[in-house]
Amino acid sequence: MKLSVIIPYWNPDGNAQTDALLMRAVRSAQDSHPYEIIVVNDGSPSDPDLSSFPEVRYLRREHGMLGATRNTGIEAATGDVLAFLDADDYYYPGTLQPCLEAMETSGADLLGFGHSITPNADSIDTVGICCGPSFSTPVTGDEFMRTNNLFGSACQYLISRKLIDAGALRFKEGVYIEDEEFTPRLLFLSKKFIRTDYPVYAYYLHSGTIITTATQEMTDLKAKHTIGAIESLLSFRNDHSSEPHKGLDRKIKTLAIDHLRRTLRRKDWCTALPVQTQELTRLGLYPLETVGLPFKFRLFGLLYRCRLGRYLLHLTESLYK
Repeated sequence: MKLSVIIPYWNPDGNAQTDALLMRAVRSAQDSHPYEIIVVNDGSPSDPDLSSFPEVRYLRREHGMLGATRNTGIEAATGDVLAFLDADDYYYPGTLQPCLEAMETSGADLLGFGHSITPNADSIDTVGICCGPSFSTPVTGDEFMRTNNLFGSACQYLISRKLIDAGALRFKEGVYIEDEEFTPRLLFLSKKFIRTDYPVYAYYLHSGTIITTATQEMTDLKAKHTIGAIESLLSFRNDHSSEPHKGLDRKIKTLAIDHLRRTLRRKDWCTALPVQTQELTRLGLYPLETVGLPFKFRLFGLLYRCRLGRYLLHLTESLYK
């Protein structure tokens, strides 16, 4: 199978460390001997020095944020399987190839794999695994979502080109939280999904990322874009109402609760919470429906009903910061 690895690149300040992380990402992708590696510059004023990687396809586009950059990569990719790798992360050596082999052997159109968080900003770590990866039996993506909490990052999947094309799948552009809307649609459309907990993806968590940036403006935008993602998923669900969609329904319900959990972590949670609750009411997702959800979601729904419960939830969620 021919693998295309798509790496978005954004370095508006010409930071040398950002370029060094990109080189590390490219080196890690090379380890799996992909058909092509595509680096997409999202409107950065300067170009990284990729002279050591002459085989890399390098594209430039106007700044459009991560979703638009990934879409540019999708449209340019020519492989049978697509993977997304953020420029500050990397693949653990020797871990991606077994996943590709399993995908080919099983005929899966989508494969999900595990990740680990790394504090290492320099070299590529290895993972100590005593035996090779084991893979689940194939199910539809909606079947998987019925009983599993879905990790939203699009970077933790190998995606068949046929699945991308059949569903006309693209990321929403000009927004944060683009994965929250893309990945559930991806899973829902998958007719043969397999998964392993085998850690393939090394996620480098550091200050300055979208996840760790917590300015008031960024927080407000994330909330707005999350509501937009939920609204889009509801519309998608309605378009596919004739198909089994219990898994997608479950994902939408848990996404609504996760949105309230993030709101409870805000410094201005007392004023932000009624606003976000009203938004979920508008979308028909409040009062919260927690029947059939895991215990932690049912407990959240129970506590959220009263002022004291919401305060206790705020104290608990504050520990996640």
